[in-house]
Amino acid sequence: MQEKELKELYCERRLSMMEVAEELNVSHAKVFYWLKKFDIARRSWKDSSYIKQNRHGDPFFIPDKFSFRERELLVAGLLLYWAEGSKGKGAIRIANLDHRMIKVFLNFLRETCRVDDNRLFLYVRVYKEFSLEEAREYWCNFLNIPSQKVFAYPHTDTRSKKNKQWSPYGIATLEFHNTKLKQWLDSSIEKLIQKLLKSKDNYKNIRQHASIGSRF
Repeated sequence: MQEKELKELYCERRLSMMEVAEELNVSHAKVFYWLKKFDIARRSWKDSSYIKQNRHGDPFFIPDKFSFRERELLVAGLLLYWAEGSKGKGAIRIANLDHRMIKVFLNFLRETCRVDDNRLFLYVRVYKEFSLEEAREYWCNFLNIPSQKVFAYPHTDTRSKKNKQWSPYGIATLEFHNTKLKQWLDSSIEKLIQKLLKSKDNYKNIRQHASIGSRF
């Protein structure tokens, strides 16, 4: 085994140790031995799991500098997620009845975070007496999301009444699964909050030394 070949498989192609073993028709223990021999750092379980789910690299890209519109969407997206987003780990998820709110957050993901659209999904909960297909078509058209990425299902809570529904198109939940982007999002929200909570006396100095257009 040549060091160059092992690095090409494990580091460049980012195969797991088991996949390298299968590629070379050797045991897992042999691959482990080679990694130690050539002083190649083993990936953690967490890193291995992330790579397995993201074979072609991160499904998003945060630029070093933002355009004016990207900065506007950045602040809007962070504040929206702080108020309405899920607080769990891994999934970026935001739900609302107001289609405009979902659209603004989607624009933030697409234009500022430059996410892979193939990883976006929309789940729509519709009151049982309204049309699932009409709701699905409505959200597809408004958000410009392929129909196969939109899943509508009936809401059957017996306590709800048809005349009390805010919209016949239901409540939509936008989802994007990526732990690394979720961590960046949470961290950026905290940094933005700290800036916004600075005292009025420091505001002028903050504007001079900490632009919202930076990567927080």
